[in-house]
Amino acid sequence: MNTNLSRAANGFLLDLVMELKNGFIRRCDKMGLTSEEIATLKDMTIEDIHYIINSEVSVLSFQINQDNLARLMTQAREEQTRKQRIDRALALGGSIKLMEHFFGLMSNDVAARRRIAGIKVRAGRGTVLSDEQSTELWEIWATNDNKTLRSDSDEGLDLMLLAAEQMDISLTAVWNTVLRWENENLTAATRRRA
Repeated sequence: MNTNLSRAANGFLLDLVMELKNGFIRRCDKMGLTSEEIATLKDMTIEDIHYIINSEVSVLSFQINQDNLARLMTQAREEQTRKQRIDRALALGGSIKLMEHFFGLMSNDVAARRRIAGIKVRAGRGTVLSDEQSTELWEIWATNDNKTLRSDSDEGLDLMLLAAEQMDISLTAVWNTVLRWENENLTAATRRRA
């Protein structure tokens, strides 16, 4: 172990000793130290502490928990993807209701994110798709209907985001239209027959 890391580890040991001397033993308990180890640390003198802190030999060892690291990296990437989807949905005109449904964001969180991103929202009812836009959206949605997409799934949201971008329309209008289709039990097969 290099000298700087040894000293950092020994500095951490000093923190434990100082906590013990102040009567706080929970941190040592949580770290799994035995009663004998805690007693040894608690009985250290200033000279003992000085010697150990300046030693190049570390009494602590560090190791990376590979499972925890992998789990945390996965969670970090998932959270980054989630934040990107939130920003994308807001930029495409996602309503407060939509943002709460898919991301669990409250209205004040949505308003703050919009303000930070410089997104202006028009008050009042959202836009309704024209017949041409509805038909174009249906073609996009029906292409993927064989996967039995639902508007409340991650895949459904991704497709609605893509459709809103391609058609240059509000994500909320896309979502409301798809919800209406689902409420009417429309599928690609029934729409083709109509």
